[in-house]
Amino acid sequence: MDRLTGVLVAMMMALLLASSNVQAKVIENLYSATVDVGSQDSRLRQQALTDAFRQVIIKVTGQPALVDDPAINAASRNVNDLLVQYGYQREGSQTKLTATFDGQKLRDLLAAHSMPYWGSRRPQLLLWMATDTRGKREMIGSSDESVFTQQLRSKAKQLAIPIQLPILDLTDSMQVSVTDVWGRFIGPIKTASTRYATDGFAVVRVTENPQAEDADKRYQLDWRVDVDDKRLQGIVYASSTDWLAEPFIAELAQTLAAEYSVINSDQQSLVQVPLSIAGLENWQQVLAVESFLQSIPSVDAIKLDRYAREQTDFVVTVRGSEDNLLQSIQLDGRLRSQEISPFVNPELRQQTIYQWVGD
Repeated sequence: MDRLTGVLVAMMMALLLASSNVQAKVIENLYSATVDVGSQDSRLRQQALTDAFRQVIIKVTGQPALVDDPAINAASRNVNDLLVQYGYQREGSQTKLTATFDGQKLRDLLAAHSMPYWGSRRPQLLLWMATDTRGKREMIGSSDESVFTQQLRSKAKQLAIPIQLPILDLTDSMQVSVTDVWGRFIGPIKTASTRYATDGFAVVRVTENPQAEDADKRYQLDWRVDVDDKRLQGIVYASSTDWLAEPFIAELAQTLAAEYSVINSDQQSLVQVPLSIAGLENWQQVLAVESFLQSIPSVDAIKLDRYAREQTDFVVTVRGSEDNLLQSIQLDGRLRSQEISPFVNPELRQQTIYQWVGD
C-alpha cells in the first residue's frame, strides 16, 4: 500500500467515525497524590500530607500559584480535616506516601473562595513529537523509554493530563512523516490521529540551539494543541532535553485548565452519569450494584438502562458533581475500571467500563 492509498483509507475511516461523539477521558484518583517521604515518622508524615495536598490543589485547579493563596495555606495547616486515607509504599530505597482527600470538601473550599475547579473529565491528547538534534530529525513514539519520555509520562500522571503517544507502526508511517510533524502540516496529522480516537492532538518540536547565550535555554520545546476547535500553543526552555518534559506538561496543564476549569457556585445541581459494568452474571449481582450505589450519599437516583451479561448500563443521578460518585467508586474497590485497547470503537475507547468484584 503506497502513502496515497493509506491516506485515502484513513480519510474513509474518519468519515465513518465522524458521527461518533468523543467524550473526554475520566481521570481516576483525581484527589490523590504521591510524594517522597524520608520515613514513617509522624513529623515527616505531616509535612508529606501537606505536600500531597498542595499537589492535589494544583491538579484540580491547574494553577500552581494558588498553593500560596491564604485560603489554601489555612486549609493546608488543617490538612487532616480534608484527609480520607493515606498509605506508604516502597519504590527501591525510596519511601513514598499516597494521600487521598475528600473531593466534596475540596470543591467546597474552592467554590467558597471563587477559585477554578477542573473536574475528572479531561481531553485526552495524542502527542506527535519530533526532535531536531544537529540537523537529524526523528519522531518519538510509544516505545521510547528515554529520560525525556519517562519524565513526560510521570509529570502527566501527576497533573492528571491524559496523554498518548503514537505507536509509529506502518500505518502511522504511511500517513504522517517527521516532515509533516516538523512543518505542522495539520491535514495528515489529523488524519493519522483518527485511529487513536483521542479528543485532540498536540504537535511538539524539540530543537537544540548550541549558540544560546543562556545555558538554560540551550534546548527549546514548542507545542501546539488542537482540541475542541481550540488552538493552543506555548514554548518552554531547558539546559537539556531531559528537563524539557516537566515544564512542557506544567505549561500544558495550566493552559488547558484555563480553558476547561469552572468556578462552581451551585454544588447541589443534579447531574446524570452513565455507568457501564461488564460481567454481571445474574440479577442478584445487579441488585448488589444498585445497593452499593444507593449507599453513596451524593446519589439521588439510579436507573437501570440496559441489562446484558456482557455489559449492563445504568444512569446514576448525583448531587453536585459526578466526581462525588467516581471517588466513592474508587475508594470502595468493588467496581474496578477495565483497560481498553486503543484501537476499539472510538465511543468505547472514551467510555470507562467497570467490572464488579464484590460479593
